[in-house]
Amino acid sequence: MTMRVGWAGQERSGALLAGGAVVLVGGSVAASSLVGDYPVLGGQGVRYLLAGLLLAAWSRLRGEPLIRPTGREWGWLGALAAVGLAGCSVLMIQATRVADPGSVGVVIGAAPLVIVLAGALVRRRRPATRLLVAAAVVAAGAAAAQSGSGAGSFSLLGFALSLGALAGAVGTTVLAAPVLPRLGPMTVTVYSCVLAGGLLLVLAVQDGLATGATVLRMPTLVEFGALAYLAVMVTGVVCIAWFGAMQRLGSERTGLFNGLIPVASLAAVLLVGAGQVGAWQLIGALAVLVGVVLGLRRGPVVTATASGPTIAGAVPVGR
Repeated sequence: MTMRVGWAGQERSGALLAGGAVVLVGGSVAASSLVGDYPVLGGQGVRYLLAGLLLAAWSRLRGEPLIRPTGREWGWLGALAAVGLAGCSVLMIQATRVADPGSVGVVIGAAPLVIVLAGALVRRRRPATRLLVAAAVVAAGAAAAQSGSGAGSFSLLGFALSLGALAGAVGTTVLAAPVLPRLGPMTVTVYSCVLAGGLLLVLAVQDGLATGATVLRMPTLVEFGALAYLAVMVTGVVCIAWFGAMQRLGSERTGLFNGLIPVASLAAVLLVGAGQVGAWQLIGALAVLVGVVLGLRRGPVVTATASGPTIAGAVPVGR
């Protein structure tokens, strides 16, 4: 027997989780700027390792043991850690150092469209027209919001780094999808964060030995606060919320919310008084909102079993 789960159930909680994750990521712009002078590889390594260990301790205190991944799942988790977490964060920081942040946002704003296409390619099927149109609207709106913020000059190196960060943003969703149904958000987050942190610290040590660069140093009070916020809120909480949304909405429809990240960043800039919001930003924000609503309109079809309704985390629901 099949039944349709309404917006008040799985979709509402999924949208709230994805929206909350986007707000935290968008608000991380100010925190990231505070650690601009801190060693990138070492700092980001500590960030992810701290997030993973804190979440593992929290899971243990709650009496919810982590699920042990299988050999194949370790491969997906390793790819998620390297591409979606470590690669994305490092390339994003490097891109904003050599290119205008607004220009970087234009490239990242294409993530929803790429996720829809990638999901279809992985399953060897044609993407749903509604999702494809919604992703295009979200990407266009995010680009408009950022181009109106002064995204003018753009270096070739900055563009290449931005494409790498885009690949990482897409990888966070695409690479987590195969392991989420069995492992769940907490296990996926803990293991991927620990793997990402370990990888970055190893790279930091190798870079230090090769070039003499500083691996880690004692952070200032401001840097410590920013790193702690990035580790706990922007890494731990965001990953759990995002992966939880994927279980409820599917990977492609959750990916639409990526388009809200540049808009949330603009709102954060406005709140701290670091800039102004003009007509293009408002138009872009409206377009993103329309695209997300369009992509989420159709409810998922869930198969009722003896143990209750189940939703496939790797397959976009409601198609």
